[in-house]
Amino acid sequence: MRLSLGASACILRLALLAFALVALAAGLASLHAHEGHDHADKSAAEAGSLASPRVVAVSESYQLVGIVEGEVLVVYLDRAADNAPVTTASIEISLNGQPHKAELQSNGTYEITAPILKRPGQIEVLVAIADAGTSDLLVGALAIAPSAATNVPKAPRNAIGERLLLAGAVAGLALLGLSAFRRWRRSAASAVLVAALLPSMLASAAVLAHEGHDHGADLKASGGNSPQRRPDGTIFLPKPSQRLLEVRTSVLQMQTATRAVRLAGRVAANPNFSGVVQSTIPGRYEAPPSGVPPLGARVKAGELLGKVTPAFASIDASDMAQTLGDIEQKLSITRAKLARQEQLLRSNVVASALVEETRMEVEGLLTRRTDLLAARMRAEELRAPVDGVIAQSRVMSGQVVAQTDKLFEIVDPARVLVEALVFDQADPDAVSEATAVISGDRTVKLRLLGRSRALQQHYALMLFEVVDSPGLLSVGLPVTVIARTGAPVSGLFVPRAALAQAPNGQTVVFEHREPEVFVPRAVRTEPFDGQTVRVIGGIESGTKIVVRGAPLVNQVR
Repeated sequence: MRLSLGASACILRLALLAFALVALAAGLASLHAHEGHDHADKSAAEAGSLASPRVVAVSESYQLVGIVEGEVLVVYLDRAADNAPVTTASIEISLNGQPHKAELQSNGTYEITAPILKRPGQIEVLVAIADAGTSDLLVGALAIAPSAATNVPKAPRNAIGERLLLAGAVAGLALLGLSAFRRWRRSAASAVLVAALLPSMLASAAVLAHEGHDHGADLKASGGNSPQRRPDGTIFLPKPSQRLLEVRTSVLQMQTATRAVRLAGRVAANPNFSGVVQSTIPGRYEAPPSGVPPLGARVKAGELLGKVTPAFASIDASDMAQTLGDIEQKLSITRAKLARQEQLLRSNVVASALVEETRMEVEGLLTRRTDLLAARMRAEELRAPVDGVIAQSRVMSGQVVAQTDKLFEIVDPARVLVEALVFDQADPDAVSEATAVISGDRTVKLRLLGRSRALQQHYALMLFEVVDSPGLLSVGLPVTVIARTGAPVSGLFVPRAALAQAPNGQTVVFEHREPEVFVPRAVRTEPFDGQTVRVIGGIESGTKIVVRGAPLVNQVR
């Protein structure tokens, strides 16, 4: 049987209407089965149950944060000025009038245990602090919320609605496919109907997918004990995280300072309190009875450090032997001459003066021979020229040394100098004061002695004397010299470690507004010296900012 175009269109309209009614009924049934599901109430309950109860109290000297963990109140006590932990205080905490003695823990916190902390309600907290002869009183409050865990059941599956929807979809698709197959070449109505029915089918499938309430992974609110950046830009950094990151703060004050420059330098020996031990003759070194003085040994001026026995080359030994032979020969001839003259003197043949001259000549030859023999065996003593310690030792027992060899170097570690190289960082004549930074945070004060007036490879040499030397400076040790030069400048000075870069590219510092809240403040700065910048806008005097750990605070998201 062949259907007319009008009959086919009528059948299609009836199928579309039937499919729409079935889809509507199934959707309403599914929504009815999903009732009782309140997103807002559940989210609020979850967010409220995650935060730990807290008590926060501040004074001019202290910041206190107490976090409730079951029946235990963990107390974090820090100094208000620099946020440094206080671990030497005696703390007594009163909860609704009940006193408790806080016990210091190994991690630097204080703890009390009280069953009242598990009861819902408001608790008045009074904290008495005694530390280093001073006392303080802090007042706060604790709000213990009831721990309610609401379990929301999943919506039951609506099997009847699903079957009706599936049956209607199959029937509609079958009729639609039959009509489209018969009228495909003569009408485009079937394509239009397919386009109209497809969104309804996808929407119905989405309703089915909603069964069992599966939205994917829910994004829950961050816990109250976790660092987080709030929507207003402030950063919540709990006290446990501050202790871990060692966050330190400082209150900004107007200061007047002189600009500083960084110079490369090294420790040098003071020529007035150091010396070099050398031999004036070549020979073989002989250690003193106590042995070769070791490195670092303290010696006194004039102390024996060894001897050098002269050594002669073969040609020198031959010349000495020849000279000694000539002396021996002359001595023999002169002695024989003296003997003849003494015999003639008895007969008054020669004058007594002539005999006396010959006798003096014999004595002179004997002296020359004695000195020549002694020169072959006489050793030179090596003695310390100044008081100090042996900085370098370049000898061993039996070593042959030359006249140009430096055998020992003696320095006084308490009286050393510092040489600094100045290129074009500053005018050497304008340096007012200087300090030397040695291997980390150790610094020593310097006093300017003078500078060279001749450039050496495009740098001038400045010489400083170390004031109050700790006695631990080694000659040749590289140091960084911080020299202050120019006119004094007034302003707010912050260390470079206090600066961080915000996500928008601005330079910021972090204001410590509350014990666990930090606020980024955009600032404008200008370089001042190698470790400090001057703030020219963005914050005011009296603001407490983070001076250590600012880049770590900036990483909180």
